[in-house]
Amino acid sequence: MNSIDTLIALANLRGSLDLRCQFQGDWALEHAPENLGVAPYHIVLSGSCRAELSGGQQVTLAEGDILLMPGGATHLLRSQGARIRPMQPRVIEGGVLKVHRLGGDQPDLDMLCGSFHYNRQSLLFGALPEYLVVSSREWQADGQLAALIGLLRSEADGEQLGARSFIDALSSALFTLILRAWLNRQAPVAGTFALLADKRLSKAWQAMLADPGHEWTIDSLATAATMSRATFMRGFVKVAGVSPWVLLTQLRMERAFNLLRQSRLSLLDIAAQVGYQSQAAFSKKFKETYGEAPGRVRAR
Repeated sequence: MNSIDTLIALANLRGSLDLRCQFQGDWALEHAPENLGVAPYHIVLSGSCRAELSGGQQVTLAEGDILLMPGGATHLLRSQGARIRPMQPRVIEGGVLKVHRLGGDQPDLDMLCGSFHYNRQSLLFGALPEYLVVSSREWQADGQLAALIGLLRSEADGEQLGARSFIDALSSALFTLILRAWLNRQAPVAGTFALLADKRLSKAWQAMLADPGHEWTIDSLATAATMSRATFMRGFVKVAGVSPWVLLTQLRMERAFNLLRQSRLSLLDIAAQVGYQSQAAFSKKFKETYGEAPGRVRAR
């Protein structure tokens, strides 16, 4: 398992395709902020629209574009015309997906909308920007992204057996292709992805990802990176923006969260697996990170 696979697995990602939007004429639609751990996305199948984001940025989306909001921030989608007040679409039931429609049945814009659900303290999602746009037109990679969008559209149009489960499984796979396309175009200068791109620092970060429960020291991490202690610490903080111990603690808590949800290991065993000899010390740090005790997470 490579490091990106590890980060995706730790995020405990689940995708869902929620509805189809078909809009005609001038329109505007507000999207309220999502709860932490929910990242909405929009796929433009045909036509174009504008996205107005919370920081004042405006983005034009055309056919084949995907807008992802990793932090679930508020945003407004609207037609290319003059700004109008947000409207309430009518809901059409009956197919695999609900259809939200504004105007007639010959839409200027056809769009699929869904969301990714993830561990709310995910290192992966925490390293992504407030929003990102990728295009199936620009990123070929053997046409994988365009082919997956086409398959999502085909399943949404039809009513095949198991379509709902298949669509959601495709949605989960969609995230990986979005991430690939973004990383292929973008060269992150700080954070988790920048560490992985650094020839020497990546060796230490990959070692932590592979075995977060190991009793890591500055010496052992610097040795993994083939650097001196001082050079390693300066370089790591410069690239990651935080010390190795901050990232290691985040990694351990994310791993512990998944073990609480997915295993029957005791709290003491989970604490040991993520590098804590004391259950009390582990529980204290976990509560600081997630805002609730590990036993409460397990009970839920």
